[in-house]
Amino acid sequence: MRVVLLNQKEHHASERHIPLWLKLILVLAVVVGVFFLRQYVYAAEEAQRANPNNGIVYATPVADDHPTLVYFNEQVPGREILFAFEEDLTDDGLNELVVLYHNPEEGRKNWMVALINRGDGTYDITSPTPAPIENQLLRFFEMDKAPPLEFVLTGEKDGEVGYAIYRIIDGELINLFGENMEDCC
Repeated sequence: MRVVLLNQKEHHASERHIPLWLKLILVLAVVVGVFFLRQYVYAAEEAQRANPNNGIVYATPVADDHPTLVYFNEQVPGREILFAFEEDLTDDGLNELVVLYHNPEEGRKNWMVALINRGDGTYDITSPTPAPIENQLLRFFEMDKAPPLEFVLTGEKDGEVGYAIYRIIDGELINLFGENMEDCC
């Protein structure tokens, strides 16, 4: 019987009661923590909705009356301009213009050219290269962290998504690499 009493004493010694005020403070801390965590998650979701491109900034198209675009329309009439984007792509301090266009005579096909600024109000127009049919986006960047700029063109055709990275080399638009562009152009 003595053994049983010792076990009961040990059992009572191991049971410690947490005061009610401490339990209330712990519950309150958990509730406040959950509230702030919820606010943080909502703010992060709102930021994601506000910037669906994950922080990637795409180029803004130039206006229809942009002088270089007017020059293109004069040199290559009858094309439906989809987008045109301006940036210094040759690292000469002069802005070039990348133009995505559709030739109504060719059916469902889009093209892209670059107008290389000569500095005297005239431009060299690169050979056309196929461009995506739908949802075209263009972003300028320095792939190798040194001039000149490259640009990435993305787009779709019938749900097929593709992209390619281009650079102007020796007066021509060169596709450095990409994936599935042949499926979306």
